[in-house]
Amino acid sequence: MKALHIKGDDSKEMNSNPVRPAGDNLELTPTAWTILGFLSLQPRSGYEIREAAKRSVGFFWGISDGQLYPQLKVLEALQLIEAPNGIEGPRSRQRWQLTDTGREALRNWLSAPSAPIQIRDENLVKFLFASQEGPELLIHLIKERRTSFEWFLGAIQGVEPGSSWDRPGDDSSLQGPSMLKRYGLEFAEMVLQWCDQAEAALHSSALQQKQMKKE
Repeated sequence: MKALHIKGDDSKEMNSNPVRPAGDNLELTPTAWTILGFLSLQPRSGYEIREAAKRSVGFFWGISDGQLYPQLKVLEALQLIEAPNGIEGPRSRQRWQLTDTGREALRNWLSAPSAPIQIRDENLVKFLFASQEGPELLIHLIKERRTSFEWFLGAIQGVEPGSSWDRPGDDSSLQGPSMLKRYGLEFAEMVLQWCDQAEAALHSSALQQKQMKKE
């Protein structure tokens, strides 16, 4: 199996490294692996990849135009993707497909160990330190979190796995997207339940403190 590495999406870092053939020690950015993943489902243009990412991996794996289109050029130079009909028209509308080498690289990446999960959540960091300012601030942060996850839940509910594919996917190809949607729904519902419980606990605690002061 080829040694696979993920490097940052910083454009300066990407452009400072020479293009290597798709062999050992293949180094690709997270965006590049995402592109290969979407192209493994069907040929797509850069625009179609971007729109598909917004409906799916955009919730947990950021991808932007500034990263997407330069990475398409890198993947083409590495012979991991190709334009089946040649380069024609605006590159944003040019359709790409995986080469055999690209599919092999993706298969190796999918089976390689994943990087440790890292969650960056400013709301939770604030929550850690807010109690010294009183329960009102904690309740404010909970309400802020609830609003965010109510939006997230609605967005996930609106996702229809496979709806943007050129042809309906078979049951096996839809298993991953469908299970991922269920993961998102249950995660959002769990956080919203926590928000309700945490806010209720804070209100109950504040009420008890008021009663104790009266006594």
